[in-house]
Amino acid sequence: MSKTATANKANIVILGAGSIGCYLGGCLLSIGANVTLIGRARLKDQIANSGLTLTDWRGRNTKLKPADVNFTENAEVMAGADYILVCVKSGDTQEAASLIAQYENSDSLKDNPVVISFQNGVRNGQVLSECLPNHTVMKGMVPFNVLGQGDGHFHCGTEGNLCIEDTTGKSGDLVGLFAMADLPVQVYKDLSSVQWGKLLMNLNNAVNALSGRPLLEQLHENEYRKVMAVVLKEALVAMKAAGIESAKTGKVVPKLMPYIMSLPNFLFKKVAAATLKIDPQARSSMYEDLALNRKTEVDYLNGEIVALGEAHQVSTPANAAIVKLIKAAENASDGSPRLSAATLQQAIAAT
Repeated sequence: MSKTATANKANIVILGAGSIGCYLGGCLLSIGANVTLIGRARLKDQIANSGLTLTDWRGRNTKLKPADVNFTENAEVMAGADYILVCVKSGDTQEAASLIAQYENSDSLKDNPVVISFQNGVRNGQVLSECLPNHTVMKGMVPFNVLGQGDGHFHCGTEGNLCIEDTTGKSGDLVGLFAMADLPVQVYKDLSSVQWGKLLMNLNNAVNALSGRPLLEQLHENEYRKVMAVVLKEALVAMKAAGIESAKTGKVVPKLMPYIMSLPNFLFKKVAAATLKIDPQARSSMYEDLALNRKTEVDYLNGEIVALGEAHQVSTPANAAIVKLIKAAENASDGSPRLSAATLQQAIAAT
């Protein structure tokens, strides 16, 4: 890539460099941005041995040598950051905030780093703001899917632009760097409706993980889509009862999603081809969590809908059944369960 970020040396730290964090950080590194990744030993070792490889559904193929990637387990690097991009799982948000707070600037004349939540769910930005009153905290949203392929290779399998909520103008340098790295950012004054729209899309993460199939294969099966149609209908009813509006995060209007999922295969394939680009390698992040025996974010996705339904007297048996099945898969510790659509339908009927 000919573009470089030599004119902008903002110090960027990625806290929680898993699949999304490594992809965002790697794309920024590829144009010369000053980026440090904080993550677990497993990925640190992969990158130390193989470097960082970034590919996507459009044909991106970026390779970074191990020496070009500053990956550490040491959180002290946050002390000199201008931006901290939080990419940890939702259940780890409060712990991440506590860690960031340890490295606040004591000098009142120097601003603390801008903290941006690039996480799933709708509550992480609020949690960070409450825990970090001395920082500018921004909500962010990553619309695309990234899956770790092993050996430091991360593949983006779906389309979409990054989103940031910024009422201060302080994200400008970062937005510019992302644009140079071919990751455009849409800036909003209020991101809430976009986050709820993304949550609706993410309700399929659990269904995909339970199916054990690539995302495109799962979505092309009518019986799995019937499950998703019920999950989405429940979510929309619960959100309406709560007075929550959802904005589209891509080309699909959220209110139409249950109807699109209910289309016959030949019609669905035509609509999907026109509205959402998904390559055959794509799988949900929750599938990856189960494959690696990690706790998932189901409580912050389908579980969020269950909680919303309980608060507003709306029945959500499909989402409740999905949460139960994912938690059973977490406890089984043997990867994705590869459940049939009929099994999912039976579980919903029994809830």
